[in-house]
Amino acid sequence: MSHSDVSVDVAIVGAGPAGLTAAYLLTKAGKRVAVIEKDPVYVGGISRTVEHDGFRFDIGGHRFFSKSREVVDLWNELLPDDFIERPRMSRIYYEGRFYSYPLRAFEALRNLGLFRSAACMMSYARWKLFPIRNARSFEDWTVNQFGRKLFSIFFKTYTEKVWGMACSDISADWAAQRIKGLSLGGAVLDGLKRSLGLHRRPNDGMGVKTLLETFRYPRRGPGPMTAWA
Repeated sequence: MSHSDVSVDVAIVGAGPAGLTAAYLLTKAGKRVAVIEKDPVYVGGISRTVEHDGFRFDIGGHRFFSKSREVVDLWNELLPDDFIERPRMSRIYYEGRFYSYPLRAFEALRNLGLFRSAACMMSYARWKLFPIRNARSFEDWTVNQFGRKLFSIFFKTYTEKVWGMACSDISADWAAQRIKGLSLGGAVLDGLKRSLGLHRRPNDGMGVKTLLETFRYPRRGPGPMTAWA
């Protein structure tokens, strides 16, 4: 078939999650869609599942949660019976000690000690009273939100190790998106509930993602979500 024989309303370049989602919704709306993908075998981009010798491998680790009800509903529509909930275990290693993440208040207090914990709270109060005006970088935004002491302990080295950039070179907008909805007060209250065993709310995919202790994941990886393609 020649290119002149193909008539479409929308052409989408790339069969990653965004491209496939756009194609799926446009098709449901009655549009004729063509998705152009350079990979001759797989679709799904960095969210695809590859099979090798009877084993399934997911290209990139992705926890499934979102504050968007539309996104959660779409996942449930594509895989109504194949989402399972798994416990999340994340820890921060700092100065020879492990900190549960999300933080547990009493564990963090014990590891940091009373003096350093008090210094963190004073630093938080100082930057809340006198914040950086026109915050432009990840560092500026995080210092304003949590104080410079907590920034240096929990945010700076981790962020720079993961992204390979100085926090001063990452935009404040990016920080607001990645740590969206989290405040020190909320984190402390959440940590107290966890420490006291009062945090038993099930994960419906709509919570503050930084504080989630469980996450949803497709039983056979994200690959089956693209089966319609």
